Amino acid sequence: MDMIQFPIKFDSTGLKKLKEGTSDYYSQLLSISILTEPLTHPMTPQFGSYDPTFRTIDKGLFVLNAARFVPEIRVTELITEQDIDSKINISFSFEIEGA
Repeated sequence: MDMIQFPIKFDSTGLKKLKEGTSDYYSQLLSISILTEPLTHPMTPQFGSYDPTFRTIDKGLFVLNAARFVPEIRVTELITEQDIDSKINISFSFEIEGA
């Protein structure tokens, strides 16, 4: 199922969507998992990552959740850095299995 792009944008068909199976689709899905606290969704309480503001992001939990909820990709890298303004930057790389 295609996903609405976040932040929301419009194209000639209305809301811009990301096509399922594309790199942009999976990148947004993994980004949403970083921005979602566990226990937020009653149907999938394990989905998400703890806010890295007060602790470091649990890389193992992120990779485990990616494998559990998005089995068609494999996380190859996860980098967390704190910049000069104490902002935490998170970047990741992944491969789409079978692509």
